[in-house]
This record gives sequence, structure tokens and C-alpha cells, in this order.
Amino acid sequence: MIGKILVAVDGSENNHGAVDAALDLAKGLGAELTAVHVTPQADAQPNAFGGDTGAKQRAEIVGKESDEAFRYVNKASEAAGVQCKCLLLAGNPGTEIVNVSGDYDLVVCGTLGRAGLAKAIIGSVSSEIAKHSKCAVMITRRCLEGRGDPALSHTMFYLSAIQSKVRYQ
Repeated sequence: MIGKILVAVDGSENNHGAVDAALDLAKGLGAELTAVHVTPQADAQPNAFGGDTGAKQRAEIVGKESDEAFRYVNKASEAAGVQCKCLLLAGNPGTEIVNVSGDYDLVVCGTLGRAGLAKAIIGSVSSEIAKHSKCAVMITRRCLEGRGDPALSHTMFYLSAIQSKVRYQ
């Protein structure tokens, strides 16, 4: 049974499908939903001129980035009537999400986020999560205009994740 869902958020428009799928599942299953955003530590390191940003500047950067990342999930969860907790972590996004995945029954993440087209096949973060997660993983992808039903692709990934979890228990 899925009682706790973790959805990875990055603030990109491509990530909205993963958030929507996680909200639909949480609402339908009566599951707890937590949104996680991982701020890469490299974003708050020395600037291009070799000088280090101050602690106050780093906090402002992380605060602005996390507000942006959580904005859509907070708005969508309120509209759906689903309570959502927010979890902010720092480090490598894939690694940090895998580290907390054992506390959840399902991790939902999207592809084609901020990693760009170089990682378009599945995405480096979602690939790492799929390979190393301690629970089932549902990967959503942005449905290109005119190319299939996004609900169908979500369902297929969801069923695949559940089958994998059952098979290995």
C-alpha cells in the first residue's frame, strides 16, 4: 500500500506533470504527500571572479530558489485539497532524494527538468533515483504536443514501479 509519497520539485514547467501525478495519487489513495527540493551546493559557491558569496547572499539565493521550486506544488495542492509538506535539502539532487527515499513508499519525479536537453533521454537526476531508490519510483515525462495522453504514460510508469516493488519484496 502506498501511504507516503515523495515528489521531487525543481520549479520548472516540465516538473508540473510530476507534481500533478503525485497529487492525483495522494488524493486518490489518501496518502501523505511531501515535496522535496534539493538545492545543489555548487549554486552557493564562489562567484565567477573568485570571491565567495557571503552567508547572507547564499541564504537569499537558496531561499529564492526554493520558493520558486515549491510555488507550483503549494498552489496545486491547495487547489486539489491535498495537504503537502515541503522538504528542502542541500547537495546532489539524485543522491539526496535516494537518501530519504527509504522513508516513503513511492518517489515521483519528472524528466526534462533543469538538466537540459543533454540529459533528455531520461534525465540524470531521475535516472539516479530510478536506479538507487529504496522504494518504488514513478517517472513522468512531459507529453509533447500531439504525442499521446500524459495520463497513460503516468499510469504505465506507476504500474511498472508497483510491479517492481512487489517483485522484490
